Amino acid sequence: MAKAELFMSAAEAHERDPRSYPYGYLTGGSDELKSVRVFVWFRTMDELIDSLLDVEPRMYGVEPKRGLEAYQERVRPILDRLKLHGFDDSLRAEFAPEADGKFVVDWWGTYSELREGRGLLGGQLIEDFLGPERRRQLLPSGEDTAFIDFLRPSAG
Repeated sequence: MAKAELFMSAAEAHERDPRSYPYGYLTGGSDELKSVRVFVWFRTMDELIDSLLDVEPRMYGVEPKRGLEAYQERVRPILDRLKLHGFDDSLRAEFAPEADGKFVVDWWGTYSELREGRGLLGGQLIEDFLGPERRRQLLPSGEDTAFIDFLRPSAG
């Protein structure tokens, strides 16, 4: 896949509607001071795993014959367990140091987990979106479009 195709693929995944592409992750460069975090969304777990194996590392310069194969060999067993057991923060933490120091995955899961405020990030996003006075509430129906727009500009 050419660099232009990689960027197009990543941009498309970022712009997808998570109501139709419910599997996602929050990613960015490993240097938090220089990197914007973005959500990327996929129709299936397999598409998400393919992105973590091939697209994401290449976005940060991990190329074939220059580290990509070694990266894939190290992370494939972790991603195989992800496919088998589902999203898990301890598994994500295990994946994190394997990203060759180029990028991070700060969250992975489903859109429904975020919109329901599950987990630390989900709860924080709902609070940030609704305001602290409504932080313990679920996202009201009919506010998905606004919430999705909220997730896009500064993602986390």
